[in-house]
Amino acid sequence: MALTFLLLCAPGLLVAAAGLLAGFVFLAGLRLPRVQRGGVVTLILPLTGEARGLLTLLRAIEAQTLSPRRLLICVESTFDPAYARATRIAGETRLPVDVVIAGEATSCAQKCRNQIAGLQRIDGRDEVVVLLDADIVPPPWWLSALASPIVDGSADIVTGYRWPTIGSGRLGAHLAAAIDRGIALLPRLAVFHVTWGGSLAMSPRTLKRLQAERILAETLSDDCTIGAQAATLGLRVLTRRALLVPTPAADGVAALWRFGRRQYQIIRVYRPGLWWLALLAVSARLAAWGVLVMHLEDRWARLAIGALLGAALLAAALQALAGRRLGFPEPPAVRLAQLALCAGKPLVDLFHWTLVLAASDARSIRWGHLTYRVSGPARIAVSRRRPWR
Repeated sequence: MALTFLLLCAPGLLVAAAGLLAGFVFLAGLRLPRVQRGGVVTLILPLTGEARGLLTLLRAIEAQTLSPRRLLICVESTFDPAYARATRIAGETRLPVDVVIAGEATSCAQKCRNQIAGLQRIDGRDEVVVLLDADIVPPPWWLSALASPIVDGSADIVTGYRWPTIGSGRLGAHLAAAIDRGIALLPRLAVFHVTWGGSLAMSPRTLKRLQAERILAETLSDDCTIGAQAATLGLRVLTRRALLVPTPAADGVAALWRFGRRQYQIIRVYRPGLWWLALLAVSARLAAWGVLVMHLEDRWARLAIGALLGAALLAAALQALAGRRLGFPEPPAVRLAQLALCAGKPLVDLFHWTLVLAASDARSIRWGHLTYRVSGPARIAVSRRRPWR
């Protein structure tokens, strides 16, 4: 019986151990940025919908140690609710803000169409261009950490990843943190050419070499496409450990499921190897839970369950420690909730597994008010557009 458990549960136990090792390695190499270069930086923010966190984001940008030259907020049309919100809030900030009308996308993601409109405003004064997402709340050193390696010539592209913070007491917010924080601490393997569009810095020269406007005009994923093109050209991509950017999670379980499925659908299209790795890893862990729960009467099964639960608790503790070192401490109630969620780790893994599995069909992807038909990485078409109310 012990040998049977070893064969059936070893992959799941190895996945849990690998996650713990990744957490320790991440913490061992974590250093906050020390070098801060000056430079002329333009921010490009594609925006859509209600954009409830826009004012919070603008306040965070105002507090940056490196002040940007300007912020280009790029929206689909004047009918997009983001347009009214951006034009109103632009008068409430000391940042130089331009609201840019991008027009409707037809053969790429609307986000990419908005980014293209911003890139067309880049001029000879700009030394660094930063693409960012609207749901982040960056710390004061964020922009400097992105721009400094570009200014001093040590990297062609600088990126990071999101760090989910608990923006509400809803179960979905805690699930988002429990799943995505573990992903955030994993190593960024060069073979997958991963960048993150939520914080992505490049020089105008790099943008020109990438032919950024051309490649964004036929893709659903800005970051995957830029990462692949950068690898093709041999560009130097720097993923900074410290650039885990706070991203408040506040949605319910249903909204989180839709978001997670869409993210994995995009990975399925642009990084199929990474999608398969995620499916195998989560399936192995889930299979281990299933086998062990069915054999609770066996002493080895109970020991293995204890090992998996212990690994989950230690992983949550490592994530909390990483947050504190990055300067994002959380109240005791949030930390306790994350630890309590470890008791339901089999259900968390089951939820995560459904996201990955549901993404196996990526022929139709719904994103905001648009539905895209995907025939290939560079074969995108808008199949449905819900009108703005």
